Amino acid sequence: MTAPLPRPPRPGLLRRLGARLRTIAGLVAHFLHPARFVLAPLLVVLLLAGVLLWLTGGLAYVAPFVYTLF
Repeated sequence: MTAPLPRPPRPGLLRRLGARLRTIAGLVAHFLHPARFVLAPLLVVLLLAGVLLWLTGGLAYVAPFVYTLF
């Protein structure tokens, strides 16, 4: 029986943070294109809902408000 393969090391915190920031920067650049600017309100609503869920720590306190939005 062979030994299991070693797991590759996880990327460092700065590398993961950089990858996330590149993703966010790409999304912002995509939405700044004039033809796609009409989608900005959708992005703002989704970001606000995400921040609200993150700050409250879950859906239990926010559920009535989220249900009225969608």
